[in-house]
Amino acid sequence: MVTRNKIKRIEEFLETHNNVEAKLEFSFPLPKYESLVIILNSYAELELFSSYFQDFDLITEEEYEEICNSRNYSVSAYPKLNLYAK
Repeated sequence: MVTRNKIKRIEEFLETHNNVEAKLEFSFPLPKYESLVIILNSYAELELFSSYFQDFDLITEEEYEEICNSRNYSVSAYPKLNLYAK
């Protein structure tokens, strides 16, 4: 998905929900949560998207690469910015 489309989806989710928590995860959220999944293609995307959330604890690029390199890459193992409506 193109980065600008991801930004649009994030902005729409934030407009719809008053309180949103963002988490860097490698799994999909459970269906019981109202959530949005943004599959990340790079650290630059994580850095850009995290700027929408004041309380997001952004890891370093080295930490991100280390985490990604330790994963077996399948679609379900790609890094994701999961947004949860509270």
